Parts: sequence; C-alpha cells; structure tokens
Amino acid sequence: MSGDRKDDWCASEELAVGWAMHALEPDEEAVLRAHLPGCDRCQRAVRSTEEVTAALGGSVRQYEPPARLKARLMAVIEDTPQEPVSSPAQVRSSRRAEPVSLDSRRPQSAKRGRVLLAAAAVILVAVIAGVAGQQYVALRDQVAAERLRSDQLEKVLRLAGNPATGRAVLNSQSGDPVAVLLSGDGDDAAVMPMKLNPNDTSKQIYVMWGTSGKVPVPLATFDVEPDSSEIRLLAWSKASYAHSGFAISLEPGRTAPDAPTNPLAAGQVAKA
Repeated sequence: MSGDRKDDWCASEELAVGWAMHALEPDEEAVLRAHLPGCDRCQRAVRSTEEVTAALGGSVRQYEPPARLKARLMAVIEDTPQEPVSSPAQVRSSRRAEPVSLDSRRPQSAKRGRVLLAAAAVILVAVIAGVAGQQYVALRDQVAAERLRSDQLEKVLRLAGNPATGRAVLNSQSGDPVAVLLSGDGDDAAVMPMKLNPNDTSKQIYVMWGTSGKVPVPLATFDVEPDSSEIRLLAWSKASYAHSGFAISLEPGRTAPDAPTNPLAAGQVAKA
C-alpha cells in the first residue's frame, strides 16, 4: 500500500503503534495486516514500539494490585459498554478485501481517539525512558562520588595508622583547635577542618604552610565546603614532611602566595 505513504510519512503509522500495543479492533488489525508487509515505515514503528514497551516492562517492578482495587476495576470494566466484535467470517472477509482508505474503515471518533491515545502512550514511554536514563546517570555519578570518598577515607586510615605519620593540632591565637594535620612521610597528607569556615571557591583558597624555616613555605592548598568537616587529602612531599611546624591561612585568589597574609592557626607536629 505504497499509496498511503507521502514524504516518508504513512497514515497507518498510528495503527502500527496500536498493533504493537495490542490495542486495535479486529477490522483495524485486518487492515494493518494487509498493509504492513509493504510498508517499511510501519514496520519500523512496530519494532520501535515493541522495543520501548519491552524495555519499560523489564525495568518496572511487578506487583499484585490490592484485592479491593482489582475488584473495583473489574466492576468498572463490566459496566462499560463494549463495541460489538466482528465475527470470524467478517474478519476473514475483510482480509480478502481490497485496500481502502483508513478513514472510511474507522469513521467513529472514539476509535481514532483510542489509537491516538495509544500513540501518546508510546511517546510517554519514551519520555519515561529518557527520565530513567537521566536518573541512571545521576546514580552513576553518585556511585562514583561515593567510591572516591571511600578511596580517600582508606588512604586517610592508612595514613593515620602509619607510625611515621606526624600529627599536629593547629590552634587559633585564642588557643582553640581549628584543624588537625596528618603529615605523611610519602606523597600523602590530610587535614581535618574543625573550625574553619567554608571558603568562596571562586576567589579564595586555604593554604597549609611549613613554618620550620626562617620564612613560611606554602606546602598545599585545599577548600572547605559548607556543612562539611570531611578530611581533605593534601598533595605532600618529603620536603613537606621535613617540617615540624605548620600554619593555615585563608588567601585571596586560587593559588598560594609567597607569604601568608593572615595566618588563622598554627601548631607543632608530634610524632607517634
């Protein structure tokens, strides 16, 4: 029935969607069954609809509806007037009939509305599948973040359990503990903020300084996020580990300056 196609569009495409969803009347099924072998467009519509509905069905958890809801649903179905179903002889006769216009075979607006609803259901399925895909990406990102946090915690635990790790409590000028530093003898160190305010990550940075020499030396930078007291891993080195005195300052910009502008806390390392 190539006559139904125009500019890669087919008037029977709605029927093809209904066919895949088992939502056609017998006479409509007969029309589409005769039309389908010669229409690639409708064949693709059937395959796409079946794939989408199968994917959605496989991803939705199945459950038995409550008995009360099921009984009410069956009562509504029984009270709903049904259209008469064509007899087998009529169906066979329609299969042998010459192809005719689809509009003449289904004049009732109710039929067309039902098929349009079936097509809308497929669009809804596709939208739901897209939302599910977005949720999957969000879940994947969340899992990756949790894995990173777990890896960092594992490194911190190894660092804390190493007898060679230096530990320094950094206090403010008033004597309040502001942060705890774990100074590793390798390439790892960690700082645990205790009373450090969140910094503006667009224009501020915390700097860890080594104060064992004549002048403070910038050793590492880090951020403190709002509502977070998580331990921060620091990039470290043997030169950083050699210091026994440390200080923290909050600096403007996103890089460490040559000298601290306003140290917030300082302390000495105590080896275990």
